[in-house]
Amino acid sequence: MDLFSQKVKRSDLEKGDHVYTWRKNIYTHHGIYIGEGKLIHLVNPKADGTLHFSATSRISSSGGTPCPTSNCGSEKVAGSGVRVSCIDCFKKKGKLYRFKYEASREFLVAKLRGGTCTTARSDPPEEVIHRATYLYENGYLEYDLMNNNCEDFALYCKTGLWSNDIGYQGRSSQANMVHPTKKEDRTENRMQRFATAIPRSCSKRENKDLGVQEDVVKVPVEELSSFLFALSFT
Repeated sequence: MDLFSQKVKRSDLEKGDHVYTWRKNIYTHHGIYIGEGKLIHLVNPKADGTLHFSATSRISSSGGTPCPTSNCGSEKVAGSGVRVSCIDCFKKKGKLYRFKYEASREFLVAKLRGGTCTTARSDPPEEVIHRATYLYENGYLEYDLMNNNCEDFALYCKTGLWSNDIGYQGRSSQANMVHPTKKEDRTENRMQRFATAIPRSCSKRENKDLGVQEDVVKVPVEELSSFLFALSFT
């Protein structure tokens, strides 16, 4: 794996890997590899147009022929958006890339686009798969583009880290690059923001990277719901 390509062959995938694929070469979609050619990932159930099935009935909710791979596209908790998919259905026509953990700050800055790496450390594969499987079997939070997207899901599965900032809980490097700050809103006009968009986005991504955030805490997956319930009252 080098600076310019984190591409990975399916034969080289290891259980617990955080992988991603580019959608329209604009943004990355993320998932956790659980072995046997399958991944667990989060989608927006309100916007996703692909086939999905219940884990028991295997009946398509949108018509068409289901993938022949066992349980591909299934949601154990209907409407949760947490699905098991085969590699081909996950990546569609794209390629697979391995998300890099414990990246150096230099590597992070050099990767100008978010959704590819973090300075944070990954937990052991068995813990990663346990979190992903638990959320698949028991449900998860509602999808939110800025606060809880597919990258957020994969990052939590890999690290167990969650933000205790009730105002903005997103940890996704893609979202952090475009998330506005109060300072920007107060002091910069539209032309200034446009002129400084690229360096400002890269700076925000570096400063808000999961590995350097001070507002994140380790939350056991079995306690995630109670943690968020308590956080809502702070």
